[in-house]
Amino acid sequence: MKESEEARIMVRGMFSTALTFLLSQNNFTIVRPSSTTSIRFNLPPRYEAIGVTITDREDRQGIYLAGEADQADSVVQLLRNVLPDVIVRDMTFDLSNLHDRGRIQVYPGQAAYDLEFPCGSKVTLDSFRSKVSPTVDGHHQLKSVASDRVEEAESLLADSPNSRPEISRHLREDLVYRQCQLGRTVQIEHVKPMGELVNLAEGKILGFANSTLVMKRVFSAGRFLYDGLGVYKEEGDYAITEAQEGTWVLRHKYYSDDGRLKGELHNVNTPIELYPGRIRYVDLEVDVVRLAERNPRIIDLDRLDDAVEKGYVSESLAAKALAIAKETEALLRRTVQ
Repeated sequence: MKESEEARIMVRGMFSTALTFLLSQNNFTIVRPSSTTSIRFNLPPRYEAIGVTITDREDRQGIYLAGEADQADSVVQLLRNVLPDVIVRDMTFDLSNLHDRGRIQVYPGQAAYDLEFPCGSKVTLDSFRSKVSPTVDGHHQLKSVASDRVEEAESLLADSPNSRPEISRHLREDLVYRQCQLGRTVQIEHVKPMGELVNLAEGKILGFANSTLVMKRVFSAGRFLYDGLGVYKEEGDYAITEAQEGTWVLRHKYYSDDGRLKGELHNVNTPIELYPGRIRYVDLEVDVVRLAERNPRIIDLDRLDDAVEKGYVSESLAAKALAIAKETEALLRRTVQ
């Protein structure tokens, strides 16, 4: 597409205000806006043909984007350029996946994408939305937890804009942090770049402070190797897993049932999000591992390269992942076990 003004975008769902702001600032035309969007942006109805439709994913962790191929591609490229950790899955030719996604239909000359918005992308979208409407910190994350509570908080914010830090903090504490109680079970949503959701062994909370969850995960019997370590997972083995909100590394230390350290794995991922009873991130494939009394090493660089080649991960995000892996390896080399 030669002129971005040619693109006609209809946006619906939780991300509509932020995306409408971004698209409008980049000369895309918003058509058939909702009543709320019309008021916020002073937009006319515009009933012309839709070039691209944007709707929420069912899990509210991103969007589906479908329509005329050149227009859809131009929108996706903008989002790649602006959102720091967006994950892009081209669904155009994967009809087996598309037919179950009710609202997506792809015809010749069209394209369809599944875009995941991890923590960094949500924060950026929060900043866009705040330019148009009162917005608490963490708006797009917390809306998927308790939409009504977010709307209540933002109605208070409209009357007291300087209270944003305080209102945002209280909202997060109430919706998320108060759920992080000792002994509670936490699920780990380990999302692969291609979209597979891997639920790792759940953990029980040992502690929570400074936005950091420490949990113990006990493993069942089975002669399976720990990823990257080359040692067997045995009956009674357990992991101490540390998840700090907003950080790019999830840390696992693996122990035998008698407390002997077997090794550790530092998973490089998009910044960790905490939700009630679960954490979530997108795995960026590359890891740093260290066997007990051995030097650390970076593994699975080929998987990161493959994610870039397939278009899931941008080159800039891959470079960030590699930099984090190298920093983690260097830190572990300096750390005495």
